[in-house]
Amino acid sequence: NDCPNIQHGEDMWMKYFHLFDKKHWSHSFDVTRWGKLNESFGFLHKRVLFLGLNMVGGTPYSWDEKSNRHRQHLQQVKALFNEHEGKFDVIVLMKHAIPRYPHQDFFGDGSRDGLFIDLIRGLGKPTIHLHGDYHSYYEREADYGVDNYVRISLVGESAGPPLSVTIDVSKPNPITVSRRQNNLRVNCCADGWPRQ
Repeated sequence: NDCPNIQHGEDMWMKYFHLFDKKHWSHSFDVTRWGKLNESFGFLHKRVLFLGLNMVGGTPYSWDEKSNRHRQHLQQVKALFNEHEGKFDVIVLMKHAIPRYPHQDFFGDGSRDGLFIDLIRGLGKPTIHLHGDYHSYYEREADYGVDNYVRISLVGESAGPPLSVTIDVSKPNPITVSRRQNNLRVNCCADGWPRQ
């Protein structure tokens, strides 16, 4: 939506990223997709609930489409939380956009509003949110005042090494993150998160 030619940007996304797992991986994950938003997904693996949402950053090209997409995403996330209740200990959220305006209709503002941040607060499960909207690395622990939520912004444009994320639900601090180079420190999660 920030491309000079929105249609070209969408065409390129569809060519290279749409249904990425089906095009490029052989896996046995029971992936849940939802209707017209089949580029978004969820799956449960080793007591970790993974959510991948097509939620782009920048200014929406259509506010109505953005609002409908966010409403559908929230409905599907709630449905997955209910479907897998008692079966997951950690949540991993992957998407592009940071949780700010114009995405507060999905995330909320940290209040008790029934939106995503409020839902994860209520679940109390460690939740790591990986996004790339600003294309620079930073970490935010306890964002929105929610102790079980950490947000990590990824380096864009292939400028940094890929993150290594390890999740071991048998540990009290199950999430460990490495930037895979000695000079690139991970303050929040190098020794496990949530911190003990």
